[in-house]
Amino acid sequence: MSNNTMGEIIRSLRKRLHMTQEELAEGICSSISVSRIENGTQMPSNTVLEALLSRLGTSTYQICNIYYQTDKQLAFSQEADQAAELLRSGQLSEAKDKLASLEKSANSDPVNMQYYLLLSATALLYEETDMEKVLSILYKAIEITKPSFDFSDFRNELLTVREANILNVISAALFRSGETIRAIHLGEELFCSLRKHVSAVSGYNLLRVNVAFNLAQYMEKEHRYKEALTYCQEAESLSMDSQDHMLLPEIQFIKAKLLHLQGNDTECRIILKAIIPYMELVKKTEFAELARNFAEKELNLFI
Repeated sequence: MSNNTMGEIIRSLRKRLHMTQEELAEGICSSISVSRIENGTQMPSNTVLEALLSRLGTSTYQICNIYYQTDKQLAFSQEADQAAELLRSGQLSEAKDKLASLEKSANSDPVNMQYYLLLSATALLYEETDMEKVLSILYKAIEITKPSFDFSDFRNELLTVREANILNVISAALFRSGETIRAIHLGEELFCSLRKHVSAVSGYNLLRVNVAFNLAQYMEKEHRYKEALTYCQEAESLSMDSQDHMLLPEIQFIKAKLLHLQGNDTECRIILKAIIPYMELVKKTEFAELARNFAEKELNLFI
């Protein structure tokens, strides 16, 4: 949803659910009113608007949480983004210090608290600490905006980038705790949901890549190599299309492993010869060493 007027949002959500104007309007208002609301020529009452959005699986709060932030929320997000970047770059101690400085301001606003809980759980995940504690924090985070969330069926839910991030980390924590089947189911529901978010927002694009990449790894663990390769190729394609190549070396390495597991060592070798020097070039030295060890052990290939 690249347009931000309420009428355009309602139309986009309705079409995404393959719902007619008559079906959306039934018992709430006339289909003519829905048409006028979508065209921007009629402003619905609060009661009618909430009823329409509820039928579409969202609310005005949810819509505002996707598109708008207060000045205080924006200032907090900018500080929290710095903590997120520290986590991504592996500076765990510095990230935890940053989060400690944000704890007080997080308590003043539920939107801020949700982001704070997400980052706190991610830090614990990186420490490979008790996954039950990580999951407890993440469930608390999602409840702030989705108090009655159905984890088994949410592919038609409208999710904010932050909510989708929380669900992605929940799937990772489930995988780390050995609950691979649950991680796969959650990841697939999330991927289907994100596919339906017709949005140019960069956060959604990166999430699609990340979720597909994670699913490839979960599927590999279950020896579902063909499905894993499909998700890996999906992540590769999304990464190339969005011009966001941050995860591309890791995606290529998983792809190489999957090709090897399916007997295609020729293409596997080609990929490894290309990505290991590139990983070192972009300072992903630990991952380069992991790929090099795999090449030597599995293919007798020394790079």
